[in-house]
Amino acid sequence: MVTFGKLNLDTDFEYRVIREEENDLDLFIDLNYRSLDIKLEDTNFFNSRVQFPFVRSIILRLNKESDIITIHLMRDIDLFSAFANFEINISNSIISIKNEYEKVLMYKSIK
Repeated sequence: MVTFGKLNLDTDFEYRVIREEENDLDLFIDLNYRSLDIKLEDTNFFNSRVQFPFVRSIILRLNKESDIITIHLMRDIDLFSAFANFEINISNSIISIKNEYEKVLMYKSIK
């Protein structure tokens, strides 16, 4: 597990910082066109998960002092190829991005 500001990240994938300015940071995680399942057990809107097929990469955009991060799902290597993005609260949490037999499972757990 690695920590960037308030983000606790547990991942099987290599990551790299692609932008860092004062407290702002962008992390790039290459998924190599795998399907991404986002586990949503703690919501009353979805039943269990949301799946995005053929995700090239994820960009985690955060401010090191904030509890809110933005997650961008990318279709290609180009930084303007985001096809979905959303915000999550990361306070007292661990964000996991795990490889599960050619698909990726993303979920949030309590720290």
